[in-house]
Amino acid sequence: MPSRRRRRAPEEFATPQEQPARISMTSLLLVGLLIGLGIGLYYAWVVEPVVFVDASPARLSDSYKEEYLFLVSQNYAITSNWEQAQERLAALDDPQLPETVNVLLERYLREQKPPQVVENLAALAQKLGAEGSAVALFAPTPLNGQAAPPTPTLTPTPLSAEIATPLPTNTPTRTPVPTLTPSATPVPSPTTQPVYRLLNQERVCDETAVSPQIEVITYDTLLNELPGVEVLVSWEDGTDTFFTGFKPALGAGYGDFTMQPDISYSVQLADGSPEVSGLRIEPCDGDTIGGWRLTFQNLRYTLPETSDQ
Repeated sequence: MPSRRRRRAPEEFATPQEQPARISMTSLLLVGLLIGLGIGLYYAWVVEPVVFVDASPARLSDSYKEEYLFLVSQNYAITSNWEQAQERLAALDDPQLPETVNVLLERYLREQKPPQVVENLAALAQKLGAEGSAVALFAPTPLNGQAAPPTPTLTPTPLSAEIATPLPTNTPTRTPVPTLTPSATPVPSPTTQPVYRLLNQERVCDETAVSPQIEVITYDTLLNELPGVEVLVSWEDGTDTFFTGFKPALGAGYGDFTMQPDISYSVQLADGSPEVSGLRIEPCDGDTIGGWRLTFQNLRYTLPETSDQ
C-alpha cells in the first residue's frame, strides 16, 4: 500500500523573522551612572572647580610640613622675630612640635645638609625646648648668659699636604727648632673630601679644672660617640697625639690635651679634618681661665657589623 506523504503548510518552510535585541534594565542603569559620573566630573573640574583659600598649614602633607618648618627656621634666623615664628608654628597644630623639629634636625644631619641650614633649624628646636645631642651641638647655650666669644680662625688644609706648622705668636722672628720626636708625624690620607667635619667649637670655663685643656669629642654620622680617633696637636716647638675613648666616664668619644700658657695650638684629626688653629688659654669671667672644646662628626656612614647566624 503506497505511503501517503503529508503536505507541509507554506508557513512551515518560511524562516522565522529575526526579533530585535533587547537591552536589559541593568545595562541601562550602568550606562546612566557612567554618563552622570562624567557630567559630574566635568562640572567639578572644569565648570566650577574647588579652590582652597586660606588653607591651614595643618592640612599639608608631611613632606610639605617639613618644608614649612625649614622656611620658618630660615626666616627666624634672619629676622630674630620669635613672636612671628610662634604664630607660624602654631598654624601647624602639632602637639609634639619640639620632637617633630628635633627628628627633622637629626635627619638633616644624616643627609649632610649645609651647616647653616642645620644651625638655623637647631636654633629653632632649642627655642621650642627640644633636647638632644644635635641641638646641643649646633645651638649651644652661651656661658653664663653672655654672648659667645669670638672663635679662633678655622683654616682649611688640603688633605694631601702635610700639617702646616702654626705661625709664631707674638714673635717677630722665627727660629727653626728641631723636632722633639724622631718618628714621622702622621698625616691625613688624601681623599676627595675630609673624613670629619667640625661641628662645634666653644670656649670651656671650668673653675674646678686644675689646668685648661683642649677637649675633643668625635661622633659618627648618626651622632653616636666614636672612640679610637687619633688627634694631632701641634705648636711652634713640637707636636703630640692623643686618642678619644680613654676616659669612658666622660664619654666614649672624649679625649683631652693639657694646655700651657702663652702657647698657640693647632688641632687636626689624623684621618682627615679641617685644621683648627690659634687655640690659646683664654681668660673667663672672674679670675679663671679656660680652654676649648672641639666637636667633630664623621662624614662616612658605615653600616653596623652584624654577626653571622
